[in-house]
Amino acid sequence: MDESSWLWLSLSLPLLGIAIERLLPGRGLGKVMLLIRWFAEQLAAKVNRGSNGPRQQRLAGRIALLAILLPLTLGLALFNQLIPLSSLLDALLLVCLLQWQAPMHSYHRITLLLNKQQHQQARSILRPWVLRDCDNLSAVGVAKASAEMLLLRLAANWFGVIFWFMLGGIIPALIYRVVSELHFAWNPKLSQYRQFGISASHFYQLISWLPFQLLALIFCCYGKVARNKAALSQGFRWPYAASGKLISVSASSLHSELGGPRHYQQQKAEQARFGPAKQYPEAAELDRLALKLNMSALLYLLLLSPIYLVRAVYL
Repeated sequence: MDESSWLWLSLSLPLLGIAIERLLPGRGLGKVMLLIRWFAEQLAAKVNRGSNGPRQQRLAGRIALLAILLPLTLGLALFNQLIPLSSLLDALLLVCLLQWQAPMHSYHRITLLLNKQQHQQARSILRPWVLRDCDNLSAVGVAKASAEMLLLRLAANWFGVIFWFMLGGIIPALIYRVVSELHFAWNPKLSQYRQFGISASHFYQLISWLPFQLLALIFCCYGKVARNKAALSQGFRWPYAASGKLISVSASSLHSELGGPRHYQQQKAEQARFGPAKQYPEAAELDRLALKLNMSALLYLLLLSPIYLVRAVYL
């Protein structure tokens, strides 16, 4: 194989992996990441002791984060040096790291059930995807929560992975995806991880800021740009500003209310509301959100492709 053919193969295989993941039914190979979640929960059960003080719990969380990230990163870096078909490895890993179909499929099932006035069944589909308590959610609450779930899950498990792969390759993408799983597994919103999960949460927020910001800017193009830009500046009202920007601009674009208080472990947590008050998302708005995310995925790839080409050809 000549140099030109090898270059095109190296460029096309990871992109083919991105396309294949979008076509796989259900969770696809993304189930592999559930092993990270399971391991993280088992590790936390052993080292996150409630009898320890807040300082000891935070220290244990930092050590646990490093204990997972360092072996994975070093192992992949060494393996990537030894295997000549690195582009094939990148493509296979991308299929495992990316997650689009599973949350999107659940979202479509939820909207279908809401249209049939079966919000209790819709609530049961939503429950595995969110940390918040779902038992008392009304149909409106399920609609809002499912829209926020789809936004934040795809932002973390697809757009964020694509961003770091395009900029730095498979190792930054792997680190990002693993950290996102640790963030959800050890989320400080849950009382048992309030101290233990702080390091993983802060690291996740740091490496998510740029990919979330880019996605929020793309969402500004849907609808009235001036109104969407004003909504973008309201993201600081959310505990994590990058997620707040994304939810705020999406609410503005859909012209529907998102956000608001929610319950975690039967404890009420006040959260900001975005969008027009009491203008709740209905079937049409929920369908438009899925369409806008699909369009945003294409724009995201187009915007980052030049960086990927430069990195692949010259670096």
